[in-house]
Amino acid sequence: MKINAKDAVSACILILLALVGLWLNQEHNLGTARRMGPGYMPMLTFVILLVIGVIVLGLSMFSGPDPLESWAFRELILILISMVVFGLLLEQAGLFITIGATVGVAALADRTHKPLGVVGCAVALMAICWWVFIYELDIRVPIWPQF
Repeated sequence: MKINAKDAVSACILILLALVGLWLNQEHNLGTARRMGPGYMPMLTFVILLVIGVIVLGLSMFSGPDPLESWAFRELILILISMVVFGLLLEQAGLFITIGATVGVAALADRTHKPLGVVGCAVALMAICWWVFIYELDIRVPIWPQF
């Protein structure tokens, strides 16, 4: 039997996350399908995640060898930094500057990005976020810095 290590590790991570989620969700009232409680939807989501993990783990046993590669720590760290930048800047710098900084830092994770593509992505995200969160949902987030 040739095991696909990438799929097996991914499946184990999915199963672990599902089990932790189900364990944390124990205290919430599930209710019924007709009258759902606050724990019903998370429980259903974690069960689906668990089933997907088990299916992927089963399929990984028969899909042939695919060894694990080394982790891309540079990319991982830059993506995490971009999330931290978003959290730290949103209230002080406003939505547009925060999105620009977040996209800029995240774009450093892939060396193949062209500057024009990064700017285009940032502008598109600014427009979409403004439309969804400010215009449609009326969430009170500053668009520009408040002086």
